[in-house]
Amino acid sequence: MSSSPTPAAITALDVLPVAGTIGAEIRGVDLGKTQDDATIDALLAALYDHKVIFFRDQDLTPRQQIDFSARLGPVFTDHPAYLPTLEGHPEIVVLDGQKGGRANLWHSDISISPKPPMGSVLYMKQSPAYGGDTMWADMTAAYDALSDRMKTYLDGLHARHDLAGTVRNVVRERSEATRSPTGQMPDTSSLPHATHPIVRIHPATGRKILYVNPTFTAHIEGLPASEADAVLAFLYQHQDQPEFQCRWRWRTGDVAIWDNRATHHYAIADYGDEPRIIHRVTIEGEAPS
Repeated sequence: MSSSPTPAAITALDVLPVAGTIGAEIRGVDLGKTQDDATIDALLAALYDHKVIFFRDQDLTPRQQIDFSARLGPVFTDHPAYLPTLEGHPEIVVLDGQKGGRANLWHSDISISPKPPMGSVLYMKQSPAYGGDTMWADMTAAYDALSDRMKTYLDGLHARHDLAGTVRNVVRERSEATRSPTGQMPDTSSLPHATHPIVRIHPATGRKILYVNPTFTAHIEGLPASEADAVLAFLYQHQDQPEFQCRWRWRTGDVAIWDNRATHHYAIADYGDEPRIIHRVTIEGEAPS
């Protein structure tokens, strides 16, 4: 991979945006073939610009998917034990919707890590006959749409991300539903966790990103619980606006690559007993700053 994209390489791609702020289909690129540095640079530039990019009608062996992903960055192999990997290919996580491989909640992958992933390369091996779309949301656009006063308030704040974030948020939601005070939160001190800035800077573009998600973000450091809960509830509602989102209707052979730093995603679990099998390769990232 070369160090910087060239204008000629960028204009060589056939790019079709799929929504107003996020998502683009890239046409005419066979990811199974070895790509030159100029094409890799162009794809990365498109990824940073559109946050998630899609490719139709791909035919990839596991080795080809891994080799292509490695051109984008170092491939992640230290997957949690609960994520099944493809036999002989520890780089590939197999997400089978009939075996628990569903993620119908808004999240940024593994934000509990001190160095969350840069992104992922998702290959649809078997799409359902109906349903099973995935949505992505643009957290750069979400930050830009905040008021100047809120941007100033968030500047310098940090949030804890941990595996009990979902449990915490369920407690909060139930408390809000009954209008009763939030109960005692679970002790997560022994679980994997990380603390990240609420507003992080994209290392390639320099743009600011709203970096909290309702699955793994547990609380805001240094704020009273009631204030932190109110701020997070506002930010989650703000992030949910459809204007920040795109939605992809999968077909077998599709590939999606997303910038995990600048997006959230949600896999819609509306396909019943239909098969939905995806191979995912994750690309290593850096500590948010």
